Amino acid sequence: MSSPRASFVHIKFDDILFYENCGGGSFGSVYRARWISQDKEVAVKKLLKIENEAEILSVLSHRNIIQFYGAIVEAPNYGIVTEYASGGSLYDYLSSDESEEMDMGQIMSWAAEIAKGKHESLL
Repeated sequence: MSSPRASFVHIKFDDILFYENCGGGSFGSVYRARWISQDKEVAVKKLLKIENEAEILSVLSHRNIIQFYGAIVEAPNYGIVTEYASGGSLYDYLSSDESEEMDMGQIMSWAAEIAKGKHESLL
């Protein structure tokens, strides 16, 4: 079974203006930033190295998934550039006290949207 040929926009490191750190994990830190040439607020996940993540993200596109814009592949400045979610991460929201107020209807609606996005992105 062949997969679609992955291609993505190569974004220059100098075309990104970094603002504050807004999260991170074991694979890198996430920053709110401005993609200067596109005049767009973005999130940039700075990485120590970039392997298959950009290729994988380049074939995922759905309204229920954070939009992937491209990657910075200029050693040693590696990064994934995506849509910026001003409300924070889904994980942070679900871990907060605010999420305790969600009703079952909202939970089921989100579950259906996640499943739909996952299913359609694999087609």
